[in-house]
Amino acid sequence: MVLQTPGSGQEGSFSSRVPLVQQPKNTINIVVLGSDQTSVKSVGRTDVMVVVSINPEIPSVSLLSIPRDFYAWQPGLGFNKINTAFTYGEKYQYPGGGPGLIKATIEHNLGIRIHYFARVSFDGFVRIVDALGGVDVAVECPLSDTFPDPDSPTGQTDVDWLPGIHHLEGKYALWYVRSRYRSSDFDRNRREQQMLRSLYSQILSLDILPKLPQLWTALKDTVSTDLGLGEVLYLANIASRLDMTNVKSRFVNPSVLEVTYSPTGAYILVPKPTELRNLVAEALAPPAAGRAQQRAFRIEVLNASPWAELGHVAAERLRWENFEVRNVLRADEVRPRTQIVDYTTTSKGSPILHLMRLYGRKSSDVISAPSESSPVDFLIILGSDYNPCIAPWITN
Repeated sequence: MVLQTPGSGQEGSFSSRVPLVQQPKNTINIVVLGSDQTSVKSVGRTDVMVVVSINPEIPSVSLLSIPRDFYAWQPGLGFNKINTAFTYGEKYQYPGGGPGLIKATIEHNLGIRIHYFARVSFDGFVRIVDALGGVDVAVECPLSDTFPDPDSPTGQTDVDWLPGIHHLEGKYALWYVRSRYRSSDFDRNRREQQMLRSLYSQILSLDILPKLPQLWTALKDTVSTDLGLGEVLYLANIASRLDMTNVKSRFVNPSVLEVTYSPTGAYILVPKPTELRNLVAEALAPPAAGRAQQRAFRIEVLNASPWAELGHVAAERLRWENFEVRNVLRADEVRPRTQIVDYTTTSKGSPILHLMRLYGRKSSDVISAPSESSPVDFLIILGSDYNPCIAPWITN
C-alpha cells in the first residue's frame, strides 16, 4: 500500500474511487462540520464531521461520524487527514473552495454524495446553545478536563462530569464535545452525535421550527452553509414529522480502520475497504418499509441502582437504540444485579439478544414473563452492577 501526501505523485490503488452507496432517490445528504476556529469566517480544520442522511418519505435520519484522522484521498491533491480538506480546498482554490473539496473527498473515499454542508465555529456553537437556553445531556461516562476560560480569574476551568443528566450552557457544551484529555476521538464522535440529538430535542421543545423564517438572518451569521431558506424550511417540515426511533447513529470506528503513520510521521487511520463499504451501506440505509411501519419495542426502566439519575441515562441510551421508553421509575430498594424482564409472547423479531449485549447480561439475568396485557415489552431493572460506560460502544 502506497501512502501519499498532497502533491506527492500518481494515485495508487488505495486512491481508487469508492462506488456510490445505494440510497433511495430523494435522499438528502448533509455534512455537518465543526471548525477549530473561533469565527466561522476563518479557515481552519474541521475536527467534527458528521454526515446527516435524510430520507424524506419515512422520514428517517442516519448520522455517520467520520474521525478527523481518517486518511483520505483529496481529489487533485493527494492523501492527507480528512480534517484538512476544508483548509486545502480554500488554499488551493479547489472548485467550490473548502466545501467543494470536503464533498468531493467524502464521495471519493466513502461513496457518499454530499448535497449540502453546514459549518459552525466554536463561538457560533456557543451562541446557538446559549440562544436555546442550554441543553440537557445524559453523561454516560465520567469525564474530567481543564479548558482555557477567559471568564475565570485563573484563566482556566476544571470540569468533572459524573454519569447523570447535566444541563450545559454554551461553553460547557463546547467543552463536553471537544474533550479528549482522558478520552478518545471515537468517544468524542459519540458525544458530538449526542449533542446533535440534544440540540434537536431542545429545538422541538421550544417550538422553534415554525420561527425559522424570522431567525434565518441571525442563523446565517452563525452557520456557514449552502442551504437556502427554502431548503431549510423543507428540512424543518421533515424534522417536525420525525419519530426519534427512526434516527440511527453510526460511527466510522476502529473495526473498519487500521492505525498507522503517514510518510511525514503523523498518526493516521487507514480504512479497510470492504469493511468500510459494508459499514457505510448499513449506516445510511433507511429502515425497511415493514420496519418503519412497525411500532418500536416499548420499555420501562426501573432504577434499582444506588445512583438516582442513572435511570434517565439508561433511558436516553435505549432511545439511541431505537426503543420507545415509556417510563422511568425509582425502586424502593437497591438490587445487586441488573435484570431484563421479557413480557413478549413471541421470539420472532425479538431484540432480547441486543438488550443482553447492551447490558452485558447472561441468560440467567433474563426473566421470561409473557403477557398479552403488559403495556410494555420489556422491563429493565438497573442494579448496582449497571455500568453506563459499557452501553455507548454497543450498536445494533
